[in-house]
Amino acid sequence: MHDSTATQNSIYGGLVSAQGLDLNQFEPIRTHVQAWTTEAGTTVKFVEARGLPIVDVVLRFRAGTVQDTVHPGLAALTLYMLNEGSQQYTATQQAEHLERLGAIFEKQIRLEHATLSLRSLSSPAVLEPSLALFTNLVAQPAFLPSALNKVKQKLLQSSASSDRHPVLRARSEAFRHLFNSHPYGCPLGSTVQGVTAVTTDDLRTFHQRAYSASNLEMVVVGDLSLSEAQALTRQISQALPQGWSAADLPTVPAATDATLKVEQPGASSAGLLVLPMNVPANDPEFPALVLACDVLGEGLESRLMVELRQRRGLTYGVHTHLSPLRAGGLFSVEWEVAPTYVEGSQALVVTLLRDFIEQGPTQAELQVARKQLEGKLLRDVAQNKRLAELLSELTHQGQPDDYLNTYFERTNRLTPADVRAAMQRHLDLNYSVQVSVGPSVEQQPLPAPDQ
Repeated sequence: MHDSTATQNSIYGGLVSAQGLDLNQFEPIRTHVQAWTTEAGTTVKFVEARGLPIVDVVLRFRAGTVQDTVHPGLAALTLYMLNEGSQQYTATQQAEHLERLGAIFEKQIRLEHATLSLRSLSSPAVLEPSLALFTNLVAQPAFLPSALNKVKQKLLQSSASSDRHPVLRARSEAFRHLFNSHPYGCPLGSTVQGVTAVTTDDLRTFHQRAYSASNLEMVVVGDLSLSEAQALTRQISQALPQGWSAADLPTVPAATDATLKVEQPGASSAGLLVLPMNVPANDPEFPALVLACDVLGEGLESRLMVELRQRRGLTYGVHTHLSPLRAGGLFSVEWEVAPTYVEGSQALVVTLLRDFIEQGPTQAELQVARKQLEGKLLRDVAQNKRLAELLSELTHQGQPDDYLNTYFERTNRLTPADVRAAMQRHLDLNYSVQVSVGPSVEQQPLPAPDQ
């Protein structure tokens, strides 16, 4: 006798949960975020996740490149020196111990923050030594002169490589123009003069301030009880320098429009359009701008991708970004194009953006954008490591603890009129900065669409 149930299950590859699933309706997120502040002043977010025997710890210090008050490169060098030996272990011993424990250590420097993360098995036999090594690495670096010389060379090589990358160079030029004389104005975070001038005494002074417990936002996700998480966070917080917090950044200068052309050899050119967008991520209108950004330049069916790639074959990809910074953010469009079509593609992007700001998205476009964003969020929440990174970002943005659980409700309330109104209030093409990086060649008219 034929088993109809077995046949039905085979259609879904054995995934019985896929049967009857409404692909247009996601289950609500129920992530229980617990928050507290340690005695040393560290803010903590914790999610107990018992599915895997793993713990993820993310430390986000307000120790980004904007804190380089004297030598551009000091913040990056301080971070990169943390795993070059501590007062207890050499760099080789640190690496060997982490490998033996199966623990993963990562670090990252950005404009506003320096981030360090640890991923470890949750069994005490592994977690406790991993955590002790991680804490020692962050709190008691040796800052040896021999290691500093090596790290300086690596940083200078990395900065030079970034400066040769057309898209990264375009971003740097836009930041230099928009944030002239402001700490945001050096997005790569280092100069040759700044890196060369840094001494080990500079590193120690910066570390004692910027890596203070009160200048830290910590996130813990994983196979721990609340009391275990509290003990873990207390251990890290107490081991760090104490009593310093980064001051708020100065207000960004008034925006001015510009068209910047950077001559650089290559087979293609990078195009960038940037608009100032002084809307913090926890502003009530920010979600509407996120939806607008997704409709414009995320995925093959986005407006810019359809027009530049599918209809005209100008580029392999065009992408939009929102950069909500503490003192003033940006909206940007990036693409690569043949050098002969730089000016034509710039004009086309401006036209498409102006029409979109004036008209707003359709209801159908908004629904697609919602589902893309909701699906991505669900994938992030389902992965402990990504959830920890996400919570760290949300904490930095000043989002409420129930942000994830109320996300669907907030985005589903937004209408095309809401999105259009938010764009018209916060995006002004009169202050656009256009940057192109590539070879100077004679410009040609754009190919006709759909040819």
